Amino acid sequence: MSLDKGYWVTPSHTIAAGVGLSVLDIVAVSLRFVARRKQRQPLKADDWFMVPATLFTLGIGIAMVYGASKTALAHPLVVPSELNGSFVDLQSEQISVEGAIQWAYTLMLPLALGCTKVSFLFFYRRLFVVNKRSSNNVFLIGMIMFVFLWMVGFFLTFLFQCRLNFWALWTSPTAIAEHCTSDTPINLAFTITDLITDVAILVIPIPIIWRLNLSLSRKMSITAVFLFGAITVAASLTRVVLTARIFVEAFTADADPILIVTAFIYWGMIETGIAVFTACLPTVWFFFRGWSWDPVVKVARSIMESSASSIRLLKTKTSSINVADGDSLNAEVEKAQFSTTPSGRSVAGPRSS
Repeated sequence: MSLDKGYWVTPSHTIAAGVGLSVLDIVAVSLRFVARRKQRQPLKADDWFMVPATLFTLGIGIAMVYGASKTALAHPLVVPSELNGSFVDLQSEQISVEGAIQWAYTLMLPLALGCTKVSFLFFYRRLFVVNKRSSNNVFLIGMIMFVFLWMVGFFLTFLFQCRLNFWALWTSPTAIAEHCTSDTPINLAFTITDLITDVAILVIPIPIIWRLNLSLSRKMSITAVFLFGAITVAASLTRVVLTARIFVEAFTADADPILIVTAFIYWGMIETGIAVFTACLPTVWFFFRGWSWDPVVKVARSIMESSASSIRLLKTKTSSINVADGDSLNAEVEKAQFSTTPSGRSVAGPRSS
């Protein structure tokens, strides 16, 4: 199916996605904060990063609804009959609003996804990190720094896509061609790296969960909660395929640029909306099962502490063995240097003068 022919480019689906996912995320994040209060757990970085993630997602939703209401999204391109020249010279209110919405979307999406990924990683630190010097903590901190740089890097790339000629993005296709770099390769790189980080974040907790001293049913239920993030991975994969198809279809004669941009924004909203919701699931699960993460945290930290104690004990034993080996060696040397004759007299070995 062509990108500009699917259900995702209809006004009803565009508005439904913008409104529905925004409301869903606001409710999920609100329940997350309520759950922390009821469980008497402190609010930490994993909770606070969900606030900007939700706000940026809400911003994308508002842009979608506004665009559909102004026929700048989810409506075919209107070409005036009096247009003289090529389509690339077209200037209209529809083109201007669409360009502004697309630019705002490309700025908000990296921030929304980045904050959500960072929230996931800080949540893993809350659950699984006991010792700040542990390899788990070092790995998670490294991932957080990478995601932060990834987020800021793509935000700045989209921000200065036209250098300081921001006006070109909502003027005409000719102005974009003259003053801006092509955003399709940038978007392709963004979606591919987004997919890779999503997969990495999805699989991080799985081996740790299956090391916990819990029943099989409890392990499976906890794993299932985390695997809801696979929906985000599926949406991310869809965006990769969509962006790759834009290379082929976006510049064909019968392609509608307004509807293609609508499809692009629609699937971005699907991904970030689902990502915010799934990031809150492990916490708001408390309301559905009356269950807290405290037992998991205690067991996980107990295992981590036991591992750390075992390592320290191993190092202590190794040091003791090394000392014992050294004492034995010294005894052998003394025995060689100061031996006893059969007659009972002691004979000193060679001495240094």
